[in-house]
Amino acid sequence: MWTITARRVAEPDLPVMMEFAMTAEDRARVRGRIVTPTGELLQLQLPRGITLQPGDILLAPTGEAVARVVAQAEAVFTVRADHPILLLRAAYHLGNRHVAMEITVDCLRIKPDHVLARMLEGLGLLVSEENRPFLPEPGAYAHHHG
Repeated sequence: MWTITARRVAEPDLPVMMEFAMTAEDRARVRGRIVTPTGELLQLQLPRGITLQPGDILLAPTGEAVARVVAQAEAVFTVRADHPILLLRAAYHLGNRHVAMEITVDCLRIKPDHVLARMLEGLGLLVSEENRPFLPEPGAYAHHHG
């Protein structure tokens, strides 16, 4: 079992023992045990207040680079609009509900929620189901990633 006590911001050329795919929810957990796809056990004991990002390096107490975090594909609803103001309106309504949301230039992504999908469609947006990495915004009060 590897104990992970720190993380280093992405260094693509740094050699690691393994890459480890994690969902957005997994990347927000800083304490607990995780079983890798190869059956190895990682014990996370990271400082509270951080969210792991794709590319981050997980470190053992010795500073040894154990694993690189990869964003795992997961079920999401992708929200698109014919006009940018509709996306802004959607972001406003989702934000009022404190919904975790990924914001891109041309779409929003949220975890699947059929009630929210109906609301968004009622506002004139197009909602589609996809399976892809989910990279939600950390929020205004989140600690800086660094």
